[in-house]
Amino acid sequence: MTSAPATGSTRRLSPRVVVGFLLLCELASGFAQGFYPPLLGEIAEHMRVSDADITWFLTVQTLGAAVCVPLLSRLGDVFGHRRILRIAVVAVIVGGLLTAFAPNYETMLIGRLLTAPEAAWLPLEIALIHNRIKGDTARSSIGLLVSFLTGGLILGTVASGMIAGAMPSLTATLLVPVVFGLVAVYAAFFKVPESTERTRVRLDGVGFAGIGIAMIALLFGLHLASDAGFGAPSTLITLAVAAAIFVAWVAWERRSESPAIDVRMVVSPKLGPAYLAAFLFGMVLFGTQTPITTFLAADPAEVGYGFAAAPGTVSAVMGLLMIMATVGAGAFAPIARRIGMRAVLVTGAALAAGAWAFQIGMHSAMWHMYLFALVGGIGMGLLMGALPALIAEAAPSDQTGIAAGIYNSLRTLGGAAAGAVFAVLLTAFTPVGDLASSVGGYVAIWTFSAAAFVVVAIALGTMRMSVDETVTDAHALGEASADESPEADEKEMEGAAR
Repeated sequence: MTSAPATGSTRRLSPRVVVGFLLLCELASGFAQGFYPPLLGEIAEHMRVSDADITWFLTVQTLGAAVCVPLLSRLGDVFGHRRILRIAVVAVIVGGLLTAFAPNYETMLIGRLLTAPEAAWLPLEIALIHNRIKGDTARSSIGLLVSFLTGGLILGTVASGMIAGAMPSLTATLLVPVVFGLVAVYAAFFKVPESTERTRVRLDGVGFAGIGIAMIALLFGLHLASDAGFGAPSTLITLAVAAAIFVAWVAWERRSESPAIDVRMVVSPKLGPAYLAAFLFGMVLFGTQTPITTFLAADPAEVGYGFAAAPGTVSAVMGLLMIMATVGAGAFAPIARRIGMRAVLVTGAALAAGAWAFQIGMHSAMWHMYLFALVGGIGMGLLMGALPALIAEAAPSDQTGIAAGIYNSLRTLGGAAAGAVFAVLLTAFTPVGDLASSVGGYVAIWTFSAAAFVVVAIALGTMRMSVDETVTDAHALGEASADESPEADEKEMEGAAR
């Protein structure tokens, strides 16, 4: 590990400004992620593709992110997080332009693939923040990054339909997230200083290729399982190939002197429980969005459950869940200052577990759904903010980027796994000849979700904490510029976090 002095025109910028521009980057990232899904029907009609084909609009980006996130996060640790963030930002802008101006669907999918590095923005930004400060201020800044990402997601989802109705063409509509994303270009090139920590290692090309191929095969296999089930030959073959590649990859990484991903770090007592929590958290966070929607929209006169909810009502419940998650992510740091990081993590998991357990027995009135969204959103928000902050603190200082990248990848993998598992559960509870699952399928999903958060609470409650559980000080790392002392950094960053 080596240190490199900060250079360039951003050297004398106030840390408050730096954090502010990173927050705008995540707002733009969340806006783009929320903007596209409501437009899938319009895109399918414009491109004249089937409902099955349009699913690849989102899937191809997810598969691309499976490769990009670990690779770009590790490259940030080696070559500088700002340098790699710049590459990722430019790739996303080019991909967005290609998506908007694509003459055919195949070109549009290439554009979507180029936007995959957007998933690496957050790990790189976490590393940039953690390179300069630690303690409560770093926790607050990371929590705000997650809050702005989630807030951008809500903003993009809400604004998408209104903008589409006001724009003269689909191309003009699809240019909106590109224009929004230009703030990230400005921030990465003019307002964000480079990190000072470097890890001097030989890049493990075989290791990166192996984990990329394994992740793509696994995600594709789970995608097949959600449609055809786990017993389908295509699903079994794909998952078997993914497992074989993963086993070979682990063997290679354990023998490598400079592994792409330090497997021992991932399973260590310091980080292993947090990564397990990330996977289970991702399963519930991403995997339950569709079941919640279909349960609310179900007609009780036909299937015996649900509320025949209109899209506006469904959006209100999901919006409340995301808003409270945004609040929880932004509030975790001041709460941790008072009760400790472990207590915040366990409290978040306990609230989420309680919310899903409440759903098991109470799901016959709309106020049940709103109360679930209120409590569950806060609990999951505390985890959304605290987990990446914990991982950044516990990871070696020259591996912060890859540590945060693994967290992101595991959440994505968990969501994909849950999508397949929950689809199988609903199918198992669907009476022969019917299209809708019985209420037992949803109860099974809620039971799984509650149990998952109980495991998360136990894992995080018993993990070996390598960081102070309550941290009230914040100090700068690396070299301060001539007119910028660590004390000034602390005051400025505290102001930004507040």
